[in-house]
Amino acid sequence: MYFENVTIDLETLDTEKTAKILSIGIVPWNWGEQVSFQELCEREASLYIKIDMSSFPDSFTESQSTVRWWNEQGQQARHVLEPSSELDTHIEEALHRINHHLVKYVSPLQKDGGQIFCRGYDFDGGILEHAFKQCLITRPWLYNRFRCIRTVIDTLAKTRNGYVIEHNPEGFIKHHALHDAAKDTLTMLTLMENHQ
Repeated sequence: MYFENVTIDLETLDTEKTAKILSIGIVPWNWGEQVSFQELCEREASLYIKIDMSSFPDSFTESQSTVRWWNEQGQQARHVLEPSSELDTHIEEALHRINHHLVKYVSPLQKDGGQIFCRGYDFDGGILEHAFKQCLITRPWLYNRFRCIRTVIDTLAKTRNGYVIEHNPEGFIKHHALHDAAKDTLTMLTLMENHQ
């Protein structure tokens, strides 16, 4: 089954496009779906990848301010900072997995096709573009495929900061890439349903 949209969330060690990527969460979805947070996280089409920090070339960066920020986050979120021989994936292997996964589960990411939603298309999208370019791996999307989650939320909820006041879903871990992608997806679906 192809999904028409996908939400991608990154956790990183910098705010620049050159940032080292700690983890990637991918949640494919369709407008009009009736689905729970748990279902979005657990569906076969969703993907979570934790990256091996030692696998990045020198062209990737980390900032001390971002590292300090991570140290102030909750213990569950900080798991992403801890090296794991079982979970960590080389950045090039991670990018190949993303390619394969998006081709398998999402409508072709081209004009009038599938769309990628990110929280700030220039942040997540720019960092992903840099990673694919630096690792010399062909990206699975054509230009202009990124859409901004904040814009969708602000337009539908009449807010100005890309958020709505809501309770976190049961089991939600803030700054866990898969959980953030699933929560943003659920927020957009709920707002669109209520807007109609």
